[in-house]
Amino acid sequence: MSRLLWLSNAPWAPSGYGEQTALFVPRLAEQGHDVACLANYGLAGQYTRWGPVTVYPSDNHWGNVNLGVYADLHRADHVIALCDAWVLHPDTWPEQLTAAIWTPIDHWPIPPAVLAVLQHERITPIAMSRFGHEWMQRFELDPIYVPHGVDTSLFQPRRADRDAIRDELEIPHDVFLVGMVGANVGNPDLPRKMFTKAIDAFTLFAGEHDDAWLYVHANAIAQPGSGMALDEVCELYRAPQGRVRFPHAKAFQLGIPRQAMAYLYGAFDVLLQPSMGEGFGIPLLEAQATGIPVIASDHSAMAELCGAGWLVAGDRWCDYAQRAFFFDPYVPSIVAALEQAYQHRDDEELAARAVGFAIDYDADTVADTYWRHALERLDRTPAAAPTESRQARRARERRERSAA
Repeated sequence: MSRLLWLSNAPWAPSGYGEQTALFVPRLAEQGHDVACLANYGLAGQYTRWGPVTVYPSDNHWGNVNLGVYADLHRADHVIALCDAWVLHPDTWPEQLTAAIWTPIDHWPIPPAVLAVLQHERITPIAMSRFGHEWMQRFELDPIYVPHGVDTSLFQPRRADRDAIRDELEIPHDVFLVGMVGANVGNPDLPRKMFTKAIDAFTLFAGEHDDAWLYVHANAIAQPGSGMALDEVCELYRAPQGRVRFPHAKAFQLGIPRQAMAYLYGAFDVLLQPSMGEGFGIPLLEAQATGIPVIASDHSAMAELCGAGWLVAGDRWCDYAQRAFFFDPYVPSIVAALEQAYQHRDDEELAARAVGFAIDYDADTVADTYWRHALERLDRTPAAAPTESRQARRARERRERSAA
C-alpha cells in the first residue's frame, strides 16, 4: 500500500472539493493506504487531525509553497491534487516532486493555462469526467479516469418525507417545485451557473403554470466582488412574487450539514442546472440519487450525467480570458425542458431510472474500482527524472548563447 498526500480543500470545507475529499480520503485509508491531507483551503496556522487523518494547513498559495515540505514529512509515495490545474506551478516545486491532478475540464478546447500544467513532465492528469478524458486525449495526454462520487446511503429517495421537508421550506405540498443548487460566487459578468437564464426561463414557465415554484439553494445576497444579488435578478425578470424561495442568508455563515442537503433534494420535482460549464456537476448526481430528474446544459460533464432528465440546447460562448469556449443555454430550450418535467412529475419509472443511474457513481464503487486502478497505475509510473527549474533553465540558455 502507498503513502498518499491529498492536496485539496479541507474535508470539512463547504465546497465540492471538500465534499469529495471527505468521501474518498477515508475510503482510501480503509483500503490500507496511509493518507494525509494538505488543505489549500479551510485550515490555517497549524495542522490538526480529522479522525485518524492528519490535515496540514494552507500556505495561501494553493499548496505550491509547502507541498514539498509536507510530502517529505509524510514520506509520500504519491501526491494527489484535487483542484483546478492552473493554480499549480510544478516548476517551483522541489526537484523530483510529482503529482497526479484530479482536475475539472469545463471548456472546449482545454484552456492554454490548464493544458500547460497537464502537459508538464511532473504531472499525471486524472480526468473526473469522460468529457475531460476525451479532451485530454485530443492533446495527446494519457489521463486516468476517475469520476466523482456520491454517498448513496445518504442521498436516497425520500418521497415519503416530501411534505414535511416542504413544510420546513415554507412551500405548499401540492406545487411543482423546481430546485437549483449552486454557489452564487465569482465574476457576475461570467455567470457560470446561469442563474439569470434559469430565472428568466422559470418566469416564462410559471406564467403558464400557477402551481410552479422555484427554490434556489444559493446565497441571494451578493458578496463583495463576487456573485450577484439574486433577489434583484428575480425582480428584474419579474419572477412571480411569493413563488421563489432562498435559504436564509445566515445559513451560509453557520454552515449547512450534508444531511440537510440530502433531505432538501427530496422536496424537488426537478433539479435545474443549465450551467455554462461543469467540470463534473455533483448536484446532478445527488438529485438523481434521491430519485429527482434533472435539467442540464448539453455540454461538458453535464451531458454524461443526465441519466434521467432533459438536456438544454445552446450556443458556444467565448470566454476570452481563458481562450476557450463555454456554453450559452437557450431560454426557450430551458422552458421546454421545464414543461417536460412538469408533464412527468411523480413519474415513478423516471425516478427509478435516476436512482439506477446514480448508483454507478456510488462512492464505494468509485473507490473500489476507479481509485484502485488509478493507484495501481501510479505505482507503475516511474518517478520523474530531476528537471531544471525554470530559472535554472533560463540561466543555462543565457550562458549557452553567450558562449556561442
